[in-house]
Amino acid sequence: MKDPEDILWVTRVLLLNDQQAYSSLMNKYLPHIQRYFIIQTKGNQAVSDDLTQETFIKAWQGLSSFRQISSFRNWLLKIAFNTFISYMRENKKEELFESIDDDIGTYEIMDDEAPRPEREDELHRAIYRLNLKERQCVTLYYLEEKKIKEIAKITGYPEGSIKAYLSRGRSNLEKILIKE
Repeated sequence: MKDPEDILWVTRVLLLNDQQAYSSLMNKYLPHIQRYFIIQTKGNQAVSDDLTQETFIKAWQGLSSFRQISSFRNWLLKIAFNTFISYMRENKKEELFESIDDDIGTYEIMDDEAPRPEREDELHRAIYRLNLKERQCVTLYYLEEKKIKEIAKITGYPEGSIKAYLSRGRSNLEKILIKE
């Protein structure tokens, strides 16, 4: 669903070169993009920050290409996805493409008394261990709450493949988080 507030801000940026409107968009979506990159980079804060900044610069430069066919958030996630893939290719970061080891370490299930941030950190560390495509699909589906069709538009992956990545990702997360 397209957010009318986003449409207003985008229009103000395009027609009036209103940098304050772009700042409002940036502030609204910064946590989503940062979370996407911190998970994709397996917790590398410096690289995540650089990629986040690069994404917002590309969005600013390409804002006139935003056609409002999808939501601004989906459009921004597509830029983030492409920025990350470019980073991987340019830096030959093959270790980020690798899958989890066959010998998966185990973690105790945290009890319900554990503070929420600790459980989120545990989940993020588990997601870091997924292979790239599983990590991307799990992040977009569960953390960014995107539908499979939206993930397909963002990543360019076929819907059937996304379902398979999600299924394998869930299975691998279960192995990581639950003591076998």
